[in-house]
This record gives sequence, C-alpha cells and structure tokens, in this order.
Amino acid sequence: VYKRQVRTLREGSPDALIHLSHDVSGSALDEGELQSLGVFIDFEQGGYGDFSHVDRHLNVIRWLVEGERRVDWLVNLTGQDFPVMPVSEIEQELADSDADALLEVRPVYGPDAPWPRSRVHSRYYFHHKRLMPLSPRSKRVLRGLQVINRLQPHVRVHVSHGLVVGRPAPAPFGPDFRLHGGSAFMSLRWSAVEYLHAYAEANPEVLEYFRWTISPVEATFATILANAPELRLENDCKRYFDFSQSTFGHPKTLGVDDLAQARASGAHFARKFSADDDLVYEALREMVSG
Repeated sequence: VYKRQVRTLREGSPDALIHLSHDVSGSALDEGELQSLGVFIDFEQGGYGDFSHVDRHLNVIRWLVEGERRVDWLVNLTGQDFPVMPVSEIEQELADSDADALLEVRPVYGPDAPWPRSRVHSRYYFHHKRLMPLSPRSKRVLRGLQVINRLQPHVRVHVSHGLVVGRPAPAPFGPDFRLHGGSAFMSLRWSAVEYLHAYAEANPEVLEYFRWTISPVEATFATILANAPELRLENDCKRYFDFSQSTFGHPKTLGVDDLAQARASGAHFARKFSADDDLVYEALREMVSG
C-alpha cells in the first residue's frame, strides 16, 4: 500500500518532501525503492491509542525545524490513506487557503463537542496505565468491565486500546487553556509547524500530562493550536472517513462504491483502504490522474 501511496504523491508533486515514519515492528520496507523516490525514512516505536503518535509527529516537526527544512505545508497521512483528487489540486487549495492549520478542532464541552462528556472526562482527566494488549475477541468479551466507569469516580477501565486503567490526575486545563479535540489528521502551514515546535520546547509538562491520557493524538495538537490566538484555524481536516458503522473507534474500510461520495465531499484524502483491494486502488489512481 505504501508504495502505491508514495508513487502517487511523488508523481503528483515531484518536489515534495516525503518523510516516512515506520513502526519498527511493522512489515519490511523496500528501502531502495523508497530512497529512489526521494523518501526520508525513520524507524520508530509504534502504538495504538497512546502517545507514540504524538511523539512521531513531533519528531518530524523537530526534524524539519531544527534541520532548516522549511516546507509550505505539513500533511500527516497513514499508510491506509489515499488522495481523492489530483495532488496538484490539493497543493493549490492549500496555497490559496487563508488558514494556518486545517484540522477538526472543537471545544470538548458544548453543543459541538466531538465526544460525550463522560468520554472526555475518562480520557483526558485521568492518568492511565496500559496493562496489556487485547485481541478483538478479548475486547468484545471484556467490554462489560467498562460499566465500572459509570458507577464510581475513582477508577477508569478501558478496553478499546488494550486493557487500560486510570486514576484521577490534576489537569492543566482551565479558562486560559481550554481542552479541544477532534481528528488526528491535520494540514499545517509552516507558521503552525513552528508554533508547535516552540510550544513543545517551552511546555514539556503539558506534553507529559497528555502522555498518560487515552488517545492523546486526538486532543494534544488540537488543544495547543486552538489556544494560540495568533493562528487562524479552519475546522476541517480535509479527510473523508465513514464512522457510521464504527467498531471500537475504527472507520469503515472504503470500497469502490464509496469513492464518488469521497470525491464529492471536497476532502483531500480518504481513509481507510484495504491493502488487498486492487480494484479500489485502480479506481483511485484513475480519479487522482484527473
């Protein structure tokens, strides 16, 4: 899948800087071909629902800023994402944007909150410890344990990201630093990239707090950027996904029949796609070629 994705990005944007952060425990990469396509490769520790996603994104930001590799926009993707419009059109829309960042960003309390209040409280106001990974079957069997979260205020138990337990922790949020959340996917202008780098260097205690939350990638960057008055945010991550049949927080795996709606959505990228669906990739390539 990553080869299809990288080739498409490179063909659509010959001068783009492409950085691949690969899980050390993941499948083997064809490093020779990637390097021939001008891809920078890092091998890092992966995870699910933990701070590893934030760490890897911040590592790329640090690599860019400290290495003086200035880019116009930084766009994060996974290997299951694919453009649903020509890459040149995506770049033009970003160039024409008045925003410093395109991302789903909403206050976690209020009419437009991204999650129920109980989920916000359990995820982001507790210090969590991950005890063990769980198989999909184990998650289904143990899901009933989470009823304890509604019965008392002292302990939290979660199974969606492995078996996780939490205890209350003093949070850094307040009137001057309001908690926000949304999707983990973003497109950041260089001004936002520099801001995140500077904030991370100056406020390690905030990042350390988020390190022990559940799904910190869905709140860390949104919260930091939303509390930066000098940045202009557009509440649209320009990603298409379908959570109508979500299971444990996973979006629907898209097929050929979903592509027309994905293209019509105005999104730049869609997710997620199966690695084994050659028909959908043929249709995507035709769509992206214009």
